[in-house]
Amino acid sequence: MQQGSKLRPPPIDVITIQSQVVYGSVGNGIAYRTLLKKNLEVLQVPSVLFGCPPYYGAPHGGAISSEWFSGFLEDLIAREVVCRARAIIIGYLGDVAQCHILADWLPRVIALNPGIKIYIDPVMGDYGEGVYVDKRLVERYRSPYLNLAHGLTPNGFELEQLCGMALSTREQTEQAARALLKGNTQWILVTSAPGVANGDKEVGLLLVTAEEAQSFTHAKIDSPVKGTGDMFTALLIAHLLQGESFSKAVPTAIHEVCAVLEDAARHGWQEIGHLRALK
Repeated sequence: MQQGSKLRPPPIDVITIQSQVVYGSVGNGIAYRTLLKKNLEVLQVPSVLFGCPPYYGAPHGGAISSEWFSGFLEDLIAREVVCRARAIIIGYLGDVAQCHILADWLPRVIALNPGIKIYIDPVMGDYGEGVYVDKRLVERYRSPYLNLAHGLTPNGFELEQLCGMALSTREQTEQAARALLKGNTQWILVTSAPGVANGDKEVGLLLVTAEEAQSFTHAKIDSPVKGTGDMFTALLIAHLLQGESFSKAVPTAIHEVCAVLEDAARHGWQEIGHLRALK
């Protein structure tokens, strides 16, 4: 090595910041495996660390402390990792303090690496379960914090929380999503989008940009496994990073999630076992 040369961190495709479990297929437990399966280099930052997902009952573990969480993020700046990363995915957060920390950290990252893409899944809850995060976090998601993201992937219930009203038609869903196109935000992909599916046996998605709104549907898969939203977001971002257009990336990600769900249902798994259905 020549004198005066400086070693650099290797390039990283995605930094994924969300929940982490020892056992289970939610948060980083599925996003990390999915991104690796797509031949991407990935780093994980946990917002919480649980022995298993809470739907099995009260798990061991808890939220990562603010000191540790902010320290993890500072380390990525100090090691210049963020300067070599292509994208950041943010999902489930453990508390509102983590949201405040990210609101300060993300602009610094963008200043160091203007080409990096930020994707936020504002995880708050779902139909049938209601809000399962601190209500202060819901309020924080309604702030300009979300405008730091280039793309958002809320489900229909979360979009209703953001706009403050119930949604029942495609037009209402499009209008609510379009209202989020501020700041850096270029697109919203609403999963389980109200007013899009044709009946109870379908699931609808709605992609909204400044130029257009495009809907997608697929058959509902009878499988109890969780984490499909986390997996879908990871797949969508993987395809976008590989240069695919939305018109191809969204249907491909939908098809892949359905294939994995069918595989899990066929084997009677309680969690997504492995990702052999992904190419």
